[in-house]
Amino acid sequence: MITAIIIEDDPMVCEINKRYLEKDGRINSIKSFHNGSEALTYLTSNQVSLILLDVYMPRLNGFEFLKTIRSKNISSDVILVTAANDFASMEKALQLGALDYLVKPFEYRRFTQALDKFFFKQKMHEKMLLPLSQKEADELFSMQENMNSEQYIKGIQGRTLEVIKNYLTEHRGKKFSGSELAKEVGLSRVTVHKYLNYLETQNFLKTEVDYETDGRPRLLYFIGEVSAE
Repeated sequence: MITAIIIEDDPMVCEINKRYLEKDGRINSIKSFHNGSEALTYLTSNQVSLILLDVYMPRLNGFEFLKTIRSKNISSDVILVTAANDFASMEKALQLGALDYLVKPFEYRRFTQALDKFFFKQKMHEKMLLPLSQKEADELFSMQENMNSEQYIKGIQGRTLEVIKNYLTEHRGKKFSGSELAKEVGLSRVTVHKYLNYLETQNFLKTEVDYETDGRPRLLYFIGEVSAE
């Protein structure tokens, strides 16, 4: 039986995540918790296949929760569902073994991609006692790259892409946050972030983390200066 728990302190977001899981139909049992401490207590005596985990929560945040369950050898797969859209948080999620990272707000199609990744891994676990063919090994190792590429390519409009590329090219060497660039080109922050992520996968631009902020670090995007050589 495939079981899942949702750990989310926002009741509305928690309900949306639950409806998405129910709509997908592949999860047999779903429970919800509004903080990591309660979920951790539940996990000490219950096996859970999948955890949908928020980052910013009271009492025990998502990263602390993830570190704790790994230290206790709880092997549940974890999909982070969070508003934390900075590079440092995403890198930390990868280091702690998160299966996927969904930045709020996201579409149902992207949610099902994360579930597809989970169920593919489940299928591979069933074959662990048998030798893997090269085809199966290739499929396992390439799935992350293929799915990430698909989410960026779909929905990319040529005209919008050119607007962003041209602006960055005209301001070569200047560094922009996603929000700053959105104001400059007159597009929504969510739209601009999608195109910036796509351009990063195409090696069109560079990124760096700006730690000199009043709040949490932010990711900056830019095209490097043309070499004088």
